[in-house]
Amino acid sequence: MAFSEVLGQDDAIDYLKKTIQHQQLPSAFLFVGAHHIGKQKTLQALAQTLNCSQAGAPNGGMDACGQCVSCLQVARQSFPEFSIIEPTGQFIKIEQIKEALKWLRLRSAANRYRVLGLVQAEKMNKESTNAFLKTLEEPPPHTLIVLLAEHPQQLSETIVSRCCLLRFRQLKKKHILAILRTYGTLTEDQILFLTRFALGQVRPDWVAKVDILQNMRETLISFFSNLSITGIEEIFNTLGIWSSAKEKEWSYMLDFLEFWFRDLEWMANDLGEEHLINQDRLDQLRDCLQKFPSSKIRIAYDQVVLTRQRILLNANVSLALEALWIHLIRNLAY
Repeated sequence: MAFSEVLGQDDAIDYLKKTIQHQQLPSAFLFVGAHHIGKQKTLQALAQTLNCSQAGAPNGGMDACGQCVSCLQVARQSFPEFSIIEPTGQFIKIEQIKEALKWLRLRSAANRYRVLGLVQAEKMNKESTNAFLKTLEEPPPHTLIVLLAEHPQQLSETIVSRCCLLRFRQLKKKHILAILRTYGTLTEDQILFLTRFALGQVRPDWVAKVDILQNMRETLISFFSNLSITGIEEIFNTLGIWSSAKEKEWSYMLDFLEFWFRDLEWMANDLGEEHLINQDRLDQLRDCLQKFPSSKIRIAYDQVVLTRQRILLNANVSLALEALWIHLIRNLAY
């Protein structure tokens, strides 16, 4: 994964190249931006460039070759000078940080940079943050720490102040299409479907489950076409399948419901159909807009968001989803 392969983040990549070229690399970076927009790919490309035996920084280059032993090892996350920490459960735990800092203090091989990445760094708990601060203040030589965060405001101000902040942008449609077309298994219809719901990101989990997601959306639209108490048994049976799936299919259902009610709210306020997410289902959206009480559409959207929050706080998934659909039927049924 060379810098040249990271799409849609030209400003961030240019800045990194300049710091390497002028030998002004800081001891720590904070990559800020949404998930699935290239932060982790950029981290990998940076580790490769700094350690590439053919074109990396030790040899005066600003991009990795991607083919030498070091580059291939970084790509496989088996390079001895490259380590990534991710949350275990809800947090990055103190034990993970202690092990990482011990590893970071080991002597690096000649002409090699030791690179440590913290994915979702805002999930460090208080203990982890305190343990990490001293290393940020006095980093070992020839090391680089890269924090990746979606919500930097959740990080300690002291940590943020000791990092060079680099912002990553939402991906443009042309970049999303280009990335999705690198997946050889996707049809053009699936690529357009995923692009429609991408919202500036390319989610690997959506790519892997695109068939399930397409069927799920059609099922939900069919529920809305005949939303009534008489159809509740079919809805509950389907919810039972989605709520028990290991892939957490219930979360995708909530995604689609948010998109649907967002589009209805958009149309109800005459904001222009060209910006709708479900633009390929205009007839069904217009049908719902005619039948649903306009005053209840925003309430329905808020209820979907609230349901997700309850589940994330360990509410019973099946009961929470059933309660949501009972609410929707009571407030929207015609």
